[in-house]
This record gives sequence, C-alpha cells and structure tokens, in this order.
Amino acid sequence: MLYFLLICFIFILAFSLFSIIRTIRNINKQIKQQRKIRVSLLNRDIEELAYAINQKDNLHKKLQVQIKQEEEQLKQSISNISHDLRTPLTSIQGYLTLLQECEDKQEQGQCIKIIKAKTDYLTDLVQEFYDLSVIENEQVDVECERVDINRIVTDCLIEKYYEFGEIQPTIQTENTPVWIYGNNLICKRIIENLIVNALRYSDNYIEVSINQKGVFTIKNSTKSLDDIDVNLLFNKFYTVDKSRTKGSSGLGLYIVKELLKKIDGKIENVSYEKNILSISICFPLYNDKKLL
Repeated sequence: MLYFLLICFIFILAFSLFSIIRTIRNINKQIKQQRKIRVSLLNRDIEELAYAINQKDNLHKKLQVQIKQEEEQLKQSISNISHDLRTPLTSIQGYLTLLQECEDKQEQGQCIKIIKAKTDYLTDLVQEFYDLSVIENEQVDVECERVDINRIVTDCLIEKYYEFGEIQPTIQTENTPVWIYGNNLICKRIIENLIVNALRYSDNYIEVSINQKGVFTIKNSTKSLDDIDVNLLFNKFYTVDKSRTKGSSGLGLYIVKELLKKIDGKIENVSYEKNILSISICFPLYNDKKLL
C-alpha cells in the first residue's frame, strides 16, 4: 500500500512538473511572438508571473510610443527654431547688402531702423530659447520670497508704454502692495510675455488688471481665434500664425505656463468671446504660503 502511494505521489509530482515546464515554454513562446501572456495552469505564482510580465510589456510599449512622440516633437522644435532664427537673419543680411549699395541718407536710415528691429527680435528670441532651457531643466532651483506683484505689473506697463502706440490700454492696479510668494525675475517674465502676446495680436483694445487676490488678467481684441481652442495657445511652439510671420516663436505663453508651475501659480481662466481673448493667472499669496 505504501509503495502504491509513493508511486502515485511521484506520478502527481511528475505531472505537475511537466505542466509547469509546458506553461513556461508557452509563456516563452508568447513573449517571442510579442503577445499578451495567457496561462492555463491554475497556479497562483505562475499567474502572478504572467501578470507581472504583461504589466512590464504594456509599460515598455507605452515608453516606445512616448519616445517616438518626443522624437517627433524634437524634430518639429528644431525645425521651428531654425525657421525662427533663419528668417530675421536672412532679412538682416539683405538689408545690410542694401545699406552698402544705397547712397540715399533717408533710405540708409530706414535700413538701419529695420536692422535694429530685426536684431531686437533675435535678442528676444534667444532669451525665449534660454528661458525654455531653464524651464525644462528640473535641476534648476527657484528661490521664492515675498514679492509685490502690483509693483511688477506697474513697472512692466511703464516699460512697454511706447510699444502700445495708438492703443490706449485700460489699466486697473491696486493702490497698495499685493504680496505674493514668488521670484521677482520669473514674475516679471510672466507679465512681460502676457503683455507682449496681447500687443502682438490686439486689434485696438487691451485691458490689464491685478487684484488683491493675486489674480492678473489681460484682455485684448482679436479676430484670429474663431476656429481655435484657446487652450492650445499655451502649447510649446504653438502659434495662431502658421506662417510665423508676426514674429512669434510660439514659446511666450508656454513659458508663462511653465514659469507659473515653478512658483506654484496657475492659469485661472482662458476664454474667447465676442472677439476678446481673456487670460487670467493666479499668483500664490504670500500670507497663504507663510501659513503652510
């Protein structure tokens, strides 16, 4: 009887071992065929192994898709940067040649004026690319402190006064400081980019306001956004002007969004109604941060 039980035990053990080996071979075959792992053996450890392999395989596929998307984005970014740099450089070269051949003082002055404008644009463009490199470098730490955002808004508006030209902006600021928790240079860059964007696309109306809650709002009239999702405006290299002839790199609002993240700020609202684009951003108040 004992001998018979021993034979049965060995047989069961051999059968189980054979089933495990067959399942492992089947798993290996499915892996080579890049198929989802399925097991027929009712064994918890084998099932957990198959599940873990499937999870790893799904993650690998997602990473491959992500890498491909990032490669395409990099190619597009390089193309956009090359175009944005090449266009003003070509223009500068052309006007320099014209300046050398021109003897009329008035035409020379006009050429110099255009060359200076193109050079200023190149300077701003290089600054945007620098800002982009800083933003996307996660190792760069931002030091925050108490900042009067009301003062920064006022200073930026004064600096941009002559750029408004015939546009008479509606401005509403506070009579007292609005203390936020941020970085002076970053906050200044955020406000400047929003003002420049409004100036670039405004038809004839701009409205700017800052309140005690740290909410900065800028509005401008434009007819170029009728068929566009305004949330796309904050995507990297996105520009309404597909020909990129208005001097926009498509980085200004993207930089605003990313810089806000650096100081725990946020985009409060973006809307487009009756040809008026409205953008509201919220800076973290200093007292709120101090209590945390």
